[in-house]
Amino acid sequence: MSKINIKAKTKSKEENHEFKGKAIKNGSSISYIDGEVKTKIILDDTIKIIRIKDYLIELNFKENSILKGKYKTPFGYFDLETETLNIEKSANKIKIKYKLIIDKQIIDTFEYILDFSIDSL
Repeated sequence: MSKINIKAKTKSKEENHEFKGKAIKNGSSISYIDGEVKTKIILDDTIKIIRIKDYLIELNFKENSILKGKYKTPFGYFDLETETLNIEKSANKIKIKYKLIIDKQIIDTFEYILDFSIDSL
């Protein structure tokens, strides 16, 4: 387990969100708190992003694949899928371009970029 510095960006036509801060890297997972949102990224054959607040959203990514995820809100569950258009991975960076599909409707095309480095104390 190690502390790391991260910069996470989510971009779409409608929205740009950026988080810079500290995270914990434990094996293939990276965990951090973005405002009040607990976020966990699992870097495996299928990349998974889980965000929890008063909702739970789980996005799954595998290049050139449409994968089911989870979207639970106080109002109930919604069908969620991601269509992964492209994944670029290097030692300290991940870039994912994907379409978010909720209840069979394409919401938007997003780009998620995660840069990370070991925290120098």
